[in-house]
Amino acid sequence: MRILLDLSDEKQAKLDALGPLVAKVTNAFLEGRWPTPKRAITLTPYSFMLTDPHAEELDVARLEKLAAELQTRLFGASDAGDVTLLLHNGDDEGTARFVTMDHATLKKATSDREGPAPFAGRLLKITTANGGRPDGDEPRWEAIEFGGTGMRAASGPGLPSAVFHGVYSRHGQGFVGCSVAAVMPSGMDYNVLGGADQLPGENAPDYDLRCVSAAAAMADKLISGAVFLPICYAAVMRPATRELYEDGLRQLAPDRRYQRVAVVYDVPRLPARHSFAWLRDLLEPHFAQFDLQISDPAFDLELVPAGAVNSVTLRLPDTGEINRTSAIKRFFERKSLFKKQNIAAGFTNVRTKAELEACLKPPIIYVSGRAVSLPLSQPVGHLPCPEQRLPLVSSLM
Repeated sequence: MRILLDLSDEKQAKLDALGPLVAKVTNAFLEGRWPTPKRAITLTPYSFMLTDPHAEELDVARLEKLAAELQTRLFGASDAGDVTLLLHNGDDEGTARFVTMDHATLKKATSDREGPAPFAGRLLKITTANGGRPDGDEPRWEAIEFGGTGMRAASGPGLPSAVFHGVYSRHGQGFVGCSVAAVMPSGMDYNVLGGADQLPGENAPDYDLRCVSAAAAMADKLISGAVFLPICYAAVMRPATRELYEDGLRQLAPDRRYQRVAVVYDVPRLPARHSFAWLRDLLEPHFAQFDLQISDPAFDLELVPAGAVNSVTLRLPDTGEINRTSAIKRFFERKSLFKKQNIAAGFTNVRTKAELEACLKPPIIYVSGRAVSLPLSQPVGHLPCPEQRLPLVSSLM
């Protein structure tokens, strides 16, 4: 979903200033009208990714009053501007074009429909302009049809088996590889490089092994970088599910072991020291490196035996800006311990440009999250990319 503000030319400079308020109002609206298991992910202050794993079509009627609410909060009863919402449903390439198109170009393209469509997929529009509808009723969604060619309905054989999320290196000023995120049959968009609400929970063994299968299917593709695969700590510590992992990991090609990184997530605050030996026994035949993903910036790294992991990554909390900033600062305070234990450090679930700038400082090496990479239709390997061009989207690869 994209939010367009119909402002006069001389007021276009206010777009950046209005962004935080637009995001605040929209997020508050979605919290009440887009309940779990529906998901709403903020991509920018003016764009949001909406999903509903239990429905074939989005329940767009729930969103109809958002335009009017934004109109009231931003402009009151004045005629200083209008609000337009656009909902896009399409393939990865079409979505990437929709998300990255600048405000002015998208506004022009969806107002003047005589030319060819700027991206593939279906597009719905709702606006407060001219009272929303000629008949004076409340604004309603309308389908946008373009006069030229290029617009087509989303189609395909079904859900892809996986999407990918890039991992960025401060040292190399570019991507070093990507994580594999299996798309579940239910449509659930799990992602261990996202927030806590995107972790698979009790579905971890099924999800992890689907990611392994997707990675095994990539064996014939020449990927230059690292392949990060999720491994749930709690699941591999249980004998019953550990056997599932033992069987599933055998499908990984031994000759690609040097590329694979195990992202061990769902780690308790006080893991037993001997558990790391169990992890290495299970994973070392299949992975060259081990990343320990933690959620507490004060996690006691002294509990981790020397040489047990190669890196430790802090998943930023799903809380407000103050708590997230505090977590970043507290993690940086551990830098002497990173050096002492010869462990690389990183952040994940990085959401904004400001957070990205705060995270990309020594001794941090790796960062990931939606400020770094949107879901990609193809894996990314070593790819130079200035920080200013982040996040990576499929159309830029």
